[in-house]
Amino acid sequence: MIIHVVQPGETIGSIAEQYGVTQERLITDNELPNPDNLVVGQSIVVLYTDVTHTVDEGDTLFGIAQAYNVDPDQILRNNPWIAEREGLVPGELLVISFQRDEILGNLVTNGYAYPFIDRTVLRKTLPFLTYLSLFNYGFTPEGELIPIDDEELIQLARDYGVAPLMVLAPMDAQGAFSNEIAHAMFINTEGQNRLIENILTNIQTKNYSGLDIDFEYVLPEDRELFINFITSVKNTLEPEGYIVTVALAPKTSGEQPGLLYQAHDYPAIGAIADLVLLMTYEWGYTFGPPMATAPLASVRRVLEYGSSVIDPDKILMGMPNYAYDWPLPFIR
Repeated sequence: MIIHVVQPGETIGSIAEQYGVTQERLITDNELPNPDNLVVGQSIVVLYTDVTHTVDEGDTLFGIAQAYNVDPDQILRNNPWIAEREGLVPGELLVISFQRDEILGNLVTNGYAYPFIDRTVLRKTLPFLTYLSLFNYGFTPEGELIPIDDEELIQLARDYGVAPLMVLAPMDAQGAFSNEIAHAMFINTEGQNRLIENILTNIQTKNYSGLDIDFEYVLPEDRELFINFITSVKNTLEPEGYIVTVALAPKTSGEQPGLLYQAHDYPAIGAIADLVLLMTYEWGYTFGPPMATAPLASVRRVLEYGSSVIDPDKILMGMPNYAYDWPLPFIR
């Protein structure tokens, strides 16, 4: 695989000629909606096919996978546009495998999705995922869950061999993180115990694989209460075979100031959770100046600190799949 960065004056045709591939291959592999309008600095992935299959009348995805002794998900990953249609079209070319560089290791991937996610986008993404985290369940201080419409997404994840995770987050009616809701639950022992019982019941009833805890802006004075809550959740879910993941703010040191960071104790939470997601994004945001959402230097500093105090095998690096369009000139 080669990643080509578009230079001034380059076209899809000149890039294809440079690497000895067809324009159609570049357009398909990069899902370019307008290949005649490349942007300087844009990344173009160049892939070389190894084994291909031309679809015959009556071919099915599972039949082709069986004929080449590969997993159907491999064919879906190599040809994600299949998810946009009901079936295969005779005469179309499917990539069974690409030429591969050295395999460096295994990759664990997790994607967050709202119940209203476009189903075509979801089907194109699922073959690449290990976990699908469904955002999000709220709760009351008395321990009652505020559910979401998640049955269809859970079943889709299972159909693709992806483990669905229930996301728990303290949010108010406007969809904003609320440290008041979290605090009220932390200090209500009876309500907290009921909440954990309801989480377990919900996971069992809906066929989830575990829980993702996404608590942001936790009050600094609730730091230990937050750790105790995660511990109680882990002690309840682990014996039943479920995993616990925790989303953590992007810290670069243990004592980093700021409401977003202070209650997120990397060493303590990293030791408890099965996986942690480091939220390495949102440096560039709606109300700030135009800049990269996830600057590489900033991401690197968070990963360096995180891997120094948490088992690297437990760390998931957050990657934004969104962008902002800032009005210019920017006025603070």
